[in-house]
Formats: sequence, structure tokens, C-alpha cells
Amino acid sequence: MKEFIMLNVFICAVAGDLWDYKIRNHVIIAGWVTAVCLNTITNGFYGILNTILCIMITILIGFPVFMTGGIGAGDIKLMSVIGGMYGLVFLAKVAMLFLIMAGAVSLVKLIRKRALISRTKAFIYYLLHIRDSGSRYYCIGRDGSEFTICLAPVMATAYFITLFF
Repeated sequence: MKEFIMLNVFICAVAGDLWDYKIRNHVIIAGWVTAVCLNTITNGFYGILNTILCIMITILIGFPVFMTGGIGAGDIKLMSVIGGMYGLVFLAKVAMLFLIMAGAVSLVKLIRKRALISRTKAFIYYLLHIRDSGSRYYCIGRDGSEFTICLAPVMATAYFITLFF
């Protein structure tokens, strides 16, 4: 049942992310509510507490990455749906594979666009001046969408690989 629900969540999230780089909140809220309901049915009151705790921990861990512009809020919330549905151990496996795959996708995109060196310099400059700048590493208004990566399809792929293997 969880897999069917996650499939539908991912279909909606990927479609939105590919369409306009946004994962809609109603998709996330539906995932959270379903996770709470399913875990309540299987584990009672403990299921409610565990699901909410997993969602909150995922968001708290992802928030600093969001604040630097490294990942979108929708991507973090989508990751929290996985955490709420399956727990932190499964989420950690998905997250590790997701980070590797997202890095590989980013590297390929930068090489294909011949921008690996310039974006690496910009990232190093950002890291060296993070306290002074007060801004995010990547801002779509300033940097455009040329190097934006839709992470929902990457996350869905990491989820299904982890689920099947």
C-alpha cells in the first residue's frame, strides 16, 4: 500500500518539478497525512508520534541546505514524506543514493554545458565568503535556470532503487 501511495506522490511531484520547478504543497500534505494514517493503523499512537518525528527531523536536517540554496524546500518536504512513510533508516539509504545520483547528474550537466570550472570557482568563492555575502549560493533570479536540476525525478529513482534492492 505504501509503495502505491508513494508512486502517486512521486508522479505528482515529478510532473510539477519538471513543469515549473515546484513541488506543490498539496502533494506533500497528502503524503504526510497518508503516512500518519497508515502508520497509525499499523502502530497506533506510537505510529503518529514516530511519523511526525521523522518528518520534523528530515525538515530540520534539510533546512540549512535549503537556506544556502543547495536544494529546494519542496525537495526537502518530499524527502520528509519518505521519512514519515518508512522511517529514518530507510530514508538514510534513499538520501545517500540520492546525493550520489544528484551529484552525478549535476556533474554531467556542468560538463555538457562547459561550465564545470566557472561554477566550481563560484562555489569556492561562495564558501570562502559565506559569512560576508549573506546570500544564497544559487538564486534562480540571479543565476537563471540554465543549471537548475529537477531533483524530484532523481529522488524518485533513488527511492525505487532502494526499495527494490
